[in-house]
Amino acid sequence: MKIFLTSNQQFGRNGAIDTYKRPFSSVNEMNFELIDRWNSVVSEDDTVYVLGNFAWDPESAELAVKALHGNIIFLNGEYDNAIEEIIEVIGSDDFSFLYNAIEEVPEANVVLSYWPLMDWPEKDKGTYSVIGYPDKKYQTNHKTKIINCACDFWDFKPIDITKTIELLISVGSQC
Repeated sequence: MKIFLTSNQQFGRNGAIDTYKRPFSSVNEMNFELIDRWNSVVSEDDTVYVLGNFAWDPESAELAVKALHGNIIFLNGEYDNAIEEIIEVIGSDDFSFLYNAIEEVPEANVVLSYWPLMDWPEKDKGTYSVIGYPDKKYQTNHKTKIINCACDFWDFKPIDITKTIELLISVGSQC
């Protein structure tokens, strides 16, 4: 079982194509590609943390949740009303929703948050901060131990957190 991280899919949001300069001609193409790319790296037994902005509307959210591999755990972000609405209508047997602003995952040595953090638990002991905020000014940086998991920065795929940290440590040791 692996742990993956991602954010900002914005399933069903036509405006995401222009806003984030995504290479899709329609919202349907974007939704299909996001699901296909997710499922190309995530297996049914893996855990995927989604750090906000998963879907624009409840119908798109429900369709995506049913099509995606893995045990999905949502942290609330800026636009997550759709997830909250489908919990009210169909429940959340297929996924979990955490209303926490910050979630610690000690086994992966990370602290998760949609919003960028200046400080986080265990920062001085090598713990990485993983954020989902999709602004390019908050890019992944091995020196500051910050990883931005917005799907737009990772070929629209969830990232394997263990491999990503290993890569950042490798890059840091070469500097």
